[in-house]
Amino acid sequence: MKFRPEHYLQAAQEQIVSARRLHKQRRYPAAIYLAGVAVECLLLAYKIRETPVFESRHDLGNLLKESGIAEFIRPKDRKKLSVQMGDVWARWKNNYRFASHARLTSEFRRLSLDRDIRGEILKPNSDTIINNAAEIINLGVRRWTSKKN
Repeated sequence: MKFRPEHYLQAAQEQIVSARRLHKQRRYPAAIYLAGVAVECLLLAYKIRETPVFESRHDLGNLLKESGIAEFIRPKDRKKLSVQMGDVWARWKNNYRFASHARLTSEFRRLSLDRDIRGEILKPNSDTIINNAAEIINLGVRRWTSKKN
């Protein structure tokens, strides 16, 4: 199946909606994973729009650089994007799709993502990644036509 940049952009928007639904159903590992996939889709949309060849599959840091999305964003929004991407990247790895609730909880504790959280640690982390991912996607969608080829 071939994907055009617009397909990735649409997928990003749909995946973040699905992530929110999963969060409401308390399916936090799936919500966390899908929120990261949504960001990955947005970055792929920007990357593929410029050149169809890329090497950074599932590495959000490298994909962010390769996507060139920062060129489309106002300078004052770039710092915010960087912080939001950091929050997403800290909570998402592609192999989390294989993680059970207990395994992801253990991993988040190992990563110290449980600081100041009492009880269920995946719920607030799911909130964090979904909210940041949604803002990144909204920013990317708004800027999509600003430098379109």
